[in-house]
Parts: sequence; C-alpha cells; structure tokens
Amino acid sequence: MIISQKGKKGVSIVEILITIAIIGLTLVSLFTLATTSLKTSISIKETTQAKELAQEMMEAVRSFRDGTAWLTDGIGTLTLGVAYYPKKSTDLTPKWQLVQGEETINGFKRKIVFNNVQRDVNDNVVESGGVDDSNTKKITATVLWKGKKVEIVTYLTNWRQ
Repeated sequence: MIISQKGKKGVSIVEILITIAIIGLTLVSLFTLATTSLKTSISIKETTQAKELAQEMMEAVRSFRDGTAWLTDGIGTLTLGVAYYPKKSTDLTPKWQLVQGEETINGFKRKIVFNNVQRDVNDNVVESGGVDDSNTKKITATVLWKGKKVEIVTYLTNWRQ
C-alpha cells in the first residue's frame, strides 16, 4: 500500500502563530502570578512588622505603668487624646518613657493615645453614658504605613490602688 504525501507540506504559519500565542499567554500568566505573590509577600511582611511595632508599644506602656505611680508620674498624669510614643531612658538601667508626638521607624509611623474609660452600674466598660473610672485607661496603639493601618486597643488599670 502506498500512502500519498500530497497535501502534507509541513507546519503551517497559522499553527506556529497559535503555538506562540499559547506560550505567550502562559508566560504572561506566570509573570502575573509571580508579581502578585511577591506583592502579597511584601504586604504580609509589612503588616507583621507593623503589628510587632504596635505590640512593642503596648509592652512599653505596661512597663511604664509598672515602673511609675499612676497619679504621680504615671498613666494617670498623661494628657488624654494626645499622641505619645515610647522611648527608653538613658539611665544605667533603661526604663520606658512616654514622649508626646509620633515616632517614625523605617517608614512606619506609630503613636499611642490614652482615653478615659466609663463604666455602667454593673461595672462594665461602656462607650458613653457611664461614670468615669479614673483607675482605668483605654490605650490605642496605631501604626501607619503606605496608607495602611494596624491598631491594637487594650485597657490598663491602676492595679496598685
């Protein structure tokens, strides 16, 4: 049996163009995936750094509270609604201090704000309509970068009262 080779002349230009298009789309998809993965990785890293900076501020505030007298030189004497940031003293044994203003660390702006706390008749914390509790403060630690924000809120008490 003889097979005729008459209509087969090799690969056509249309087949080559389709192959190039498929390879091109695959490469573009892989590049897009790699770019998205890199952006996500960077975002996760920055968010982790911001959370660590906010947590450090909270730990510094706790240390400050524990090393001072609430109403003499401690949290009870701070101006409410004003931004502070933690700074270590230059003492032989450094202690945390709270300085008015914001601090910038490697492109991250951070601050701590103190506010009064109100309690209802059942001694629960309420946003409004309660009685001021001078021995409890609401602490908000905020870290800002590139239009993003991490915020940690906690309540600290004058545990020595």
